[in-house]
Amino acid sequence: MRILRATLAIAVMGMFMGSCSQASNTKEVTSASEATTDATEEPAKKMMIIAMVHADTIMGNYEYAQFLRDELTTLTLKYESILRQKETKLRGDAEKLQRDAASLSQFEGQNRQRKLYDDQEKLQIKQEEYTRKLMEIEQGYNRNIHDAINEYLGRYCADKPYEMVLSNSDLGIIRWADKSLDITNDVLEGLNAEYEQKQLDEVVIDSETK
Repeated sequence: MRILRATLAIAVMGMFMGSCSQASNTKEVTSASEATTDATEEPAKKMMIIAMVHADTIMGNYEYAQFLRDELTTLTLKYESILRQKETKLRGDAEKLQRDAASLSQFEGQNRQRKLYDDQEKLQIKQEEYTRKLMEIEQGYNRNIHDAINEYLGRYCADKPYEMVLSNSDLGIIRWADKSLDITNDVLEGLNAEYEQKQLDEVVIDSETK
């Protein structure tokens, strides 16, 4: 930009100074024109080609994501069943204490009451433990899905002109984009094909090791 300004300044000075030759003026104007042309063409060279994928569609139809969601659901149901059993037992112990209260000594009643409090506290701790564990597992699954998608996009874009792939979701920041930019179906098809091939490879490996 400084070179361009200096060249233009020299050209302007040549218009007012009679001692400058016509050849010199022509050279300066040509230089200014070339500099202006280069400055105009520069943004075109840096134009970025962008595509987009619909995140909700990927997450809803990617078989690996569905598999991990099913695993998380199974584990959640397992934990809920364990907690439900413990809660049922605790409720039964409390009801039995009420029935036996009249026949218990003060010492026996206090001991059983204290045990109920301890069991209730243990149940609450177990609930918090399972909740924390499920959150950690879900975060790990999300990272695995994110990494799998990103790694595939790197391979997908290797022989294509895209320099960036944006993610759109129902709550995303992309309000509008031309449908020609949407590569969701191609990406989803490729992701599922790779996942199915991986499953087949694992079956072959398992059969060979038996």
